Amino acid sequence: MKRSIMSFGIVATCMAAATDAGGAVGQEVGRKLSVGDMGYTKPVLQKLCIGDQESDHFLCRFVGVATGAKPYKIKEGDRAGETAFGIQGQFEGTNADGEVLSGTVLYLPGYLTDAVLSNFVDDMVQGVRIAYDVYARYDEKSATSYVFTGRDLINSTSQGVEEVKAQIQALPMPPRTLALAAPEAPAKK
Repeated sequence: MKRSIMSFGIVATCMAAATDAGGAVGQEVGRKLSVGDMGYTKPVLQKLCIGDQESDHFLCRFVGVATGAKPYKIKEGDRAGETAFGIQGQFEGTNADGEVLSGTVLYLPGYLTDAVLSNFVDDMVQGVRIAYDVYARYDEKSATSYVFTGRDLINSTSQGVEEVKAQIQALPMPPRTLALAAPEAPAKK
């Protein structure tokens, strides 16, 4: 009898810890997060970036732990039909207005996704902590008139570079080689 009371106490404690302020039990599962989900559609971004072409416009902050990749097919644009990847894990996004959303799949700009997923080449990696601020910037060469930029807040994707630099810091750089004169052209006959 004692055992079942203790088990009930543990279950009640866990349920209380997993209940939000509105009384709902647990955390929403399966929601995706992207710049678009944070309120920044293509027309909104174009208006923002074309209206102020000199600034980097803060859009949102994404934080969490990445645990894998989710493939999907690109539906439109010059890369339509190609396979791209979302990042699986547990994430939270906060937009510039302070709205917070949680999700289990995160769609970052492509080069940021590549940087995160490159950490999973080793089967020993179970999770990668990430924290990015995502911005939009005007770009006249882009088909959309803007490009995304990201700032890695916890240096999660360049730790390897820093480790290598620390290891070789004591090694001197090789001496500079002087440029050799170009060989003379053969004389014409």
